[in-house]
Amino acid sequence: MNNCTPAWHLRPAGEADVPALAALYADTARALGSWCYTPQQVAAWARFAADGPGFHDYVAGASTWIAQQDHGAAVLGFCGVDDSGEVRSLYVAAAATRQGIGSALLRHALGAAQQRGLQRFCAWATPFSVPVFQRAGFVLARVVTEPFQGVVFDRFRMER
Repeated sequence: MNNCTPAWHLRPAGEADVPALAALYADTARALGSWCYTPQQVAAWARFAADGPGFHDYVAGASTWIAQQDHGAAVLGFCGVDDSGEVRSLYVAAAATRQGIGSALLRHALGAAQQRGLQRFCAWATPFSVPVFQRAGFVLARVVTEPFQGVVFDRFRMER
């Protein structure tokens, strides 16, 4: 295999994927969260994955794409854009970061949304994901300090 060819592919998410995406979300929050958050913030961030109806809507309420290993069942990441142009999710498994998966997911999800007629996009980003959004042409519109899962976070509003 050519070393430049990724060993993963993109596919649409389905109902059966929600539990695996919730696990990836929680694992990513716990593994990478300490880079920019307190232990209380990490716990709150990861806790959202256990909100069955809320997390289901987070995935199913958008056109969500999955990056999956070619020769295995491992889900490497996911990204969803809803019908208003909101990027609702962008997560990559901690062990798969810095391989271009997040950028590829975001590029693909935005392209699919453009095919549906959307031209303007926005997202709430973490300090960890701001650079990925910036590379995709998003700019920082504002920073908001507000609670999520009962804990206060700085949230970064990105727009394109």
